[in-house]
Amino acid sequence: MNNCCARGLVLCVSEHGESDKIVTFYSPELGKATGIAKGAKRSKKRFVNKLEEFSLLRILYNPPKRDGLHFLREAELEDAFLSLRNTYPRYVAATFIGELILRFTREHDPDPNIFSLLLWGVQSLEKGRDPLETCALFHLRILGAAGYQPVLDCCGFCGETVRAGQNYGLHTGGALACGKCRGTIQGGSTAITVQTLRFLHHAQRVELVNLERLRLSHKNIEESLEILHKYTLHLLQHEIHSWQQIKALQNSSK
Repeated sequence: MNNCCARGLVLCVSEHGESDKIVTFYSPELGKATGIAKGAKRSKKRFVNKLEEFSLLRILYNPPKRDGLHFLREAELEDAFLSLRNTYPRYVAATFIGELILRFTREHDPDPNIFSLLLWGVQSLEKGRDPLETCALFHLRILGAAGYQPVLDCCGFCGETVRAGQNYGLHTGGALACGKCRGTIQGGSTAITVQTLRFLHHAQRVELVNLERLRLSHKNIEESLEILHKYTLHLLQHEIHSWQQIKALQNSSK
């Protein structure tokens, strides 16, 4: 069997049998991938304290012969991101980010840009950036990376450019609606201020390395999370499991 090596950030881990673990991770070389770590629960060297959620690893593995699990032989820890598991708000935010990766990526479809975005998200949380702000920016960018970027600079129904002093709403289908069009379209829309629209539109276009400089007000964060959640609910047709914990964080920060 061929020995291969890849970087990967662990998204979820589950026990399998008496001594094994099933690990799902995202890798710039493999995309979203799942592997089995034989004897991981008894390991004192190969996997000890390494197969944890949000850990960044260098993984030695054997690929599956066909569709199946990768065979994880050994893991080297690059960064444990310990505060993401030890600090509750960061844990909730990291779980939300991980769930979005699981929802919007496919098995064995690598995208180095998505990996860079994921790494930006966990590193931002580790550095102490506001967890809700990080979630809002990550959510916006993963939608774009997955091909579902909402158009936020003009009305999706009449084409009018966003202007100050106007009322806008994001339609459940992802199209922006101006004040005139909101009353004529079927389906609901969630109100959003021009300030939030302009900020999000800028955040869509800025280079990832410069995303760290952007800062949102509490109102911008609340509006952004709400409209992106409703848009994602429309796309996926089912709820994001960690959304209720995000809402609880919002309520506790008011």
